[in-house]
Amino acid sequence: MQPPALARPRALPPNRAMAILSIQSQVLNGAVGNAGAAFILARHGHEVWPLPTVLLSHHPGHGGAEGGPVKPARLAALLDGLAARGAFARCEAVLSGYLGAAAAVPVVGEAVSRARAANPAALYVCDPVIGDDGRAYVPPPLIAAIRETLVPRADIALPNAFELGILAGTTPTDRSSAFAAMEALGTRLVVLTGFAGADTAPGMLDILAIDPDGRRQISVPRLAGRFSGAGDAFAALFMAHYLPSRRLDAALTAAAAATTELLRITAALGTDELAIVAAQEAWVAAGCAARDDENPAR
Repeated sequence: MQPPALARPRALPPNRAMAILSIQSQVLNGAVGNAGAAFILARHGHEVWPLPTVLLSHHPGHGGAEGGPVKPARLAALLDGLAARGAFARCEAVLSGYLGAAAAVPVVGEAVSRARAANPAALYVCDPVIGDDGRAYVPPPLIAAIRETLVPRADIALPNAFELGILAGTTPTDRSSAFAAMEALGTRLVVLTGFAGADTAPGMLDILAIDPDGRRQISVPRLAGRFSGAGDAFAALFMAHYLPSRRLDAALTAAAAATTELLRITAALGTDELAIVAAQEAWVAAGCAARDDENPAR
């Protein structure tokens, strides 16, 4: 089955392109971590600097993955190289995702400090990759470092429901308790993905968001199957639409629509990796249409 043919989406204005330092895992084959996020951000016209915390042949969930963590000293040296080029002056955001070990946390902190020193408007976006479906897949020292060091420094946090429970110390059971847990993080903007509470409609998932202007809620279809990298893709899609305008409602709507379309086509194709490249015209079009509907004056 081929993805549906859709009209090419309108291009983003050239002056909206931004440089983003993306610190997360990298696989040679697949669409998780930077292997998916970097393409998504670049597809929306942004300049991406992918810094790999872990380098693997493929997603370890498939078994037999080769590779391993990138040493923190190497990561720090790569940041030194960026600084020597004066690149941080152009950095509009730092995104952190899967880190693998607590030793990588100081590297993220240094990247954020350098970006903010060179560009006070630069954002730090923390995707606190800890686990999912009731299971943590990173070690306790890293969980503690994310909770105590990274989330407090973040401008934006993007946890899933399991991660929110770990970070806030309470398990949300409905939208009200989820919003309370999100507020407890103390981060200016929090987006909760993939939430199924007592008041979530059957067959749906909630995406919840809070910022100083209030609470938002979007419901999306709950698709059958497991989609490795869906959280990485959503974080990249949200950033792609949020960074240029800083409009939460439009970015939330766009990321939800694009992610839903990406997962729908992935499920239809029956692949075990997100169809980010094969379905690119469809998810870009879905996101841009949803964003423009939310913000018609754009």
